[in-house]
Amino acid sequence: MADVKKTAGEKNGNGAINRRSFIKTAGAGALIGLAAKQAHASVYKSILPATVLGANERLLTGHIGIGGMGRANLGFALQRDDIQPIAICDIYKKNLFRASQMLKQKYPDFQQYKDFRELLDNKDVDAVVIATSDHWHCLCTLHAADAGKHIYCEKPLSTTIAEGHAMVDAVKRNKVVFQGGNMQRSGTHFQEAVKLIQEGYIGDVAHVETWSHDQDKVESIGMGETDLAKYESDDFGIDWDFHQGWVEHRPFNTNRWIYNFRWFLEYSGGKITDWGAHLIDIVLWAMGEEKQPRSISSQGGKYIVQDNRTTPDTLEVAWRFDDYVLTFKNRVWNPQLLDGSYSDHGIVFYGTKGMLEVSRGGYEVKSFPANGGCEPVKAGPSDLNQPHWTNWIECIKSGGLPISNIDVLHNTTRVCHIGTCSYVAGTYFNSGAAFENGELPDEAPAYGGSHLEWDDATQRFTKGDPRAVEIANAWAYREYKNGWSLKAPYHS
Repeated sequence: MADVKKTAGEKNGNGAINRRSFIKTAGAGALIGLAAKQAHASVYKSILPATVLGANERLLTGHIGIGGMGRANLGFALQRDDIQPIAICDIYKKNLFRASQMLKQKYPDFQQYKDFRELLDNKDVDAVVIATSDHWHCLCTLHAADAGKHIYCEKPLSTTIAEGHAMVDAVKRNKVVFQGGNMQRSGTHFQEAVKLIQEGYIGDVAHVETWSHDQDKVESIGMGETDLAKYESDDFGIDWDFHQGWVEHRPFNTNRWIYNFRWFLEYSGGKITDWGAHLIDIVLWAMGEEKQPRSISSQGGKYIVQDNRTTPDTLEVAWRFDDYVLTFKNRVWNPQLLDGSYSDHGIVFYGTKGMLEVSRGGYEVKSFPANGGCEPVKAGPSDLNQPHWTNWIECIKSGGLPISNIDVLHNTTRVCHIGTCSYVAGTYFNSGAAFENGELPDEAPAYGGSHLEWDDATQRFTKGDPRAVEIANAWAYREYKNGWSLKAPYHS
C-alpha cells in the first residue's frame, strides 16, 4: 500500500485532479469581518431567535470537559474572533487550571464550574463544546439541548445505540444546531476523495478497508494507580463516583479516567469507536449513508498487552452491506503493513478501475489497467479543524445543517457500536463468562467474536446463536444505573 504521508504536498504534474469539479461543503470558507463584542450579549438574545446570531456578535461558548481534546478545542476557539469562551467545566482541578491559563490570555472574564449542569444554567452561554469521556457525551448533550444551547460534541456520539436514539430526538426536538467532532469531513482532500468514489472514478467499489494501528509496548497502559485519596485531595479534586456516572461503579483506577477510559468497555469501545469513528465515517459518506449493514462478523481478543484494559488489543471486524464489504482492523502492538511500511491509520477503497487510499496525510489513486484503469491522482493534506468550526458557526447563524450533524454522527457511531456489540457478544458467549443485566466482569475474557444479522427496521440484532443475539442487544441497549436516566430530568 502506498504511504500517502510521503506524498503529502506533491502536485499532480498532468493536472488530472483539475479535470473534475468537486462539491464544496457549505461554510468551508473563513468568516470575514466579524467584529469584536463583549460577553453578556443580553440585548441580542432578547430580540433574536435562538438559531440566529447578530452579524457582529460573537458566539459565547461553554466548554464541558477540558482535558487533552477539550483544551485542543478551546485552542481552536481561541484562534477565532467570532467565538468567545466564557465558561469552562471539569471535575479535575488541574484541567481547570490549565484551561484557565489558556483562556485568560485572551479573555480574562470567564466562569469555572465542576458540574456541567451549573454551566448550562448560565444564560449567557450560547453553545457548548463537549469533550468529556465518551460515556458522558449523551447526558451532557441531552441537558444542553433541553437548555437550548447549540452543541459541538466529540466523537463517538454515544456509548450505546439507545443513547444515540435519545440524542437524535433531543437535538431535533429542541431545534439546536449540532456539530459532531468528525472534522475530517471538512478537509478538502477528504471531500475530493469522497467525490471521486461517488463519481465512479475508480469504478465499482465492493471492498473498503480501514485500519488503526499503534506501536505500544507489551505493558502498554499498565495497571494504573489505585490511591483514590491522592486524587480526591485539593490538588486534584476528582469526584470518582460522579466521573463513573451511569455505568456500574468500579474501584478507583487512573486507567479508567483520563484518556485511557476509552480502553474500557463500560465507557467506550476501544479503537473501533476511537479512530474507527473517523475512518468509518468517511467510508459511509463515500459509499452512501442511506445504506445500512446487513450482517456483522468480529474476531479478536486481548492476546499481547499486559495491562488492565477490557477492550481487545487485536481486532478484525467486517460489515456486509448490500453492495460492498467494509472491514476494520486494529493492532495495538504493531503498526507494520504487508509491504513493510508503517501506518497508524488509513482507508483504502478497492474499485474495478483502481484503488484510492486516503488518510490525514492526503490521498492517492492508483490505476488497475486490467479493467480499463483510471488516471493516477495525488493530493496532500488539508486543514480539518478550522473549516469544521466555521461550518458550525455559519450553520448557527443561518439555521443550516452542519456537515457532521446529529444524524451523520449517530449513523457512524451506530455502525461502530454494531461491531463492538458483536465482539462483546462473542467474547462473553464463547468464554462462558458472566454477563448479567448488561454488567461485565472485572476482567474481560481473552478472546471472542461472533456473526450476527442486523435489522435496520427494528434497530436490533437478529439471527445467530440466540444467546449471542441476546447479549448483543443487551449491550446495545443497556440500562442506565445509579439514578441516571435517558428521560428528563435525567437523574433522580
